[in-house]
Amino acid sequence: MMINKGDFQLMPIRSEDLKTVLQWRNSKRIKSFMYTDHQITWDEHCQWFESLKTDPLRKTFLLHHKNLPLGLVNFTNINKENARCYWGFYIGEETAPKGSGTIMGILALDKIINEVGINKICAEVIHTNSGSLGYHKKLGFIVEGRFVEHVWKDNQYLDVIPMALFKENWAKVRIQLLADLKGGT
Repeated sequence: MMINKGDFQLMPIRSEDLKTVLQWRNSKRIKSFMYTDHQITWDEHCQWFESLKTDPLRKTFLLHHKNLPLGLVNFTNINKENARCYWGFYIGEETAPKGSGTIMGILALDKIINEVGINKICAEVIHTNSGSLGYHKKLGFIVEGRFVEHVWKDNQYLDVIPMALFKENWAKVRIQLLADLKGGT
């Protein structure tokens, strides 16, 4: 089954989305790969949302497929002077069509690079998250090093892999990703 990129939209998060997003974020599947993995309360979640509205260094979007929210992408530490930011994301809906993550990456990276003028997107991936490491490499991210014993999770210290995607490389990788989605190579 081919997936149609035109059926997907990246839209700014709205207050109507908060219940769904909190449910995703508190799911074991999502929080197991986050820096913070405590059960987030409704009040904490609302405070986070309110802070987004006034913070010019953050942009948060939901991926929608035919008007159904599937996942979240969050850009933080947007530094226009150095044309750099960090990103984080997840597909929250377990029934999301195969390829939704790739489309979310394409839409989000296009948006931050073309609309905000970012040259370097930074990511930090917990070393045990092989799915995210593979996803980042597929999108053209390169490994920039290793933060040893960087986070305490599950009663142990875990390493974090810093990664980066550069605008110039994205232009090349994007063409191949779009071809792959159309059933090309």
